[in-house]
Amino acid sequence: MKYFKIKPYILLIGVMFMLPACSVFQTKEAVDPNLPSQASVLTNATAVQLNELGIGLQSSMRNGMFSFRVTTGSIGREAYDLSSVETTYTTELLGTTNGGLSATTGFNASYDNFSATRRDAALFMNAANASSALNETQRNSIRGFCNTIEAWAMLFNLEMQYQNGIRISFTDLNSPGDMLKPGPFVSYTAALMEIKRLLDLGAAQLTAAGTTFAFPMTTGWAGFSTPTTFATFNRGIAAEVAMYQSDWNGVLTALNAAAPFFNLTGSLSTGPVFTFSTTSGDITNPMYQLKNTTTAPLVAQNLFISEAEPGDTRVTSKVALRTTPRPYNGLIGNYDVFMYPVNISPISIMRNEELVLMYAEAEIQLNQLATGAAALDIVRVASGLQPLATAKPAVLGNQAALITEMLNQRRYSLFFEGHRWFDMRRYNLLNTLPNDLPNAKVYVQMIRPFGEVQWDLKHPQ
Repeated sequence: MKYFKIKPYILLIGVMFMLPACSVFQTKEAVDPNLPSQASVLTNATAVQLNELGIGLQSSMRNGMFSFRVTTGSIGREAYDLSSVETTYTTELLGTTNGGLSATTGFNASYDNFSATRRDAALFMNAANASSALNETQRNSIRGFCNTIEAWAMLFNLEMQYQNGIRISFTDLNSPGDMLKPGPFVSYTAALMEIKRLLDLGAAQLTAAGTTFAFPMTTGWAGFSTPTTFATFNRGIAAEVAMYQSDWNGVLTALNAAAPFFNLTGSLSTGPVFTFSTTSGDITNPMYQLKNTTTAPLVAQNLFISEAEPGDTRVTSKVALRTTPRPYNGLIGNYDVFMYPVNISPISIMRNEELVLMYAEAEIQLNQLATGAAALDIVRVASGLQPLATAKPAVLGNQAALITEMLNQRRYSLFFEGHRWFDMRRYNLLNTLPNDLPNAKVYVQMIRPFGEVQWDLKHPQ
């Protein structure tokens, strides 16, 4: 099943996130006598309405990918957007402006998108809880799915905001007037704990969800489209949360529960994907670009190519040499980011390659160096490189050197997917990232969205 045009009452819910507001959690329901109301969906949704809510949530997960990847990729010095019509990509985003990130920066766009996905998940779950069209097993399938997706979206925003923290709660959507009352911001540590709690709750609900979901799963979830198989994706996200908590035993526990998604001998490309199409009402891949474009080219930071080991197929599969270099605002792009060959190419949500690399990191951190190195070799060999014993024998048995190697393998395997900036930050290595412009700096975190600041000023808690 492809994503398809969302029915009017889904648009009613979605439009709430596009209205001018003081907070991404503020909602305002449009009134149209010809459309089902939000209240009717939340009071006793039909099976058809629930199906549309499920498809709508899967569709909304794709929103924010472009903003997230360009922002994290630029700050993490993976790639640059050399748009000649939007100079802030090469000034404000790279830290060359005196004031740093502006309070109203457009680079927080993904914050709104992922917050909307959180809200869509909560609306879907509340509708399921109140619907007489479902039995308890079916409700658990929706609860487990929604808690997983809400946690997934929260993690994106948290890693962008870092020590600013995020809001982890909002009041009961069914209570009149309460929809305008988001909870307070909490610390990075507290937010990670809440995300873990949601994932663990979702995993428990998925075990009580029967053999099928109570709504259609899109084709991108092939292999993960039942409660049991989707639970392995849930555990993959749980492993990532444990990684950010530096809970290395927790990483391994979550990965073991993620099997067979996590598989040291399986295909590294296995995993769910976002799908796209040119069908009316759907969208195309926002990360696709033509080679050699001059409109707003995404170009790789040049060290990604020059510092790669010879023969690394991840370079040739992710970038393409431009016929004419792209100079702009002091930067020169010699290689286009070219990860998606056509405008409907899928985008990976999470894949086994990332899980194997998390496994390697956890083992190395726990001083199981031989096991960690063997996991790194799985990725290296699959990428056309020699095992470490041949290519870099000096790193074997050296924990610090293996951590450096692990970060390098993550750099190439997860290029421009939103990991490099966070990886270098959690290892206190932001100062080693290159600055290709005078007076540039690498940010530690994004600025708190202006609307959120204004909300708290007007509604102190």
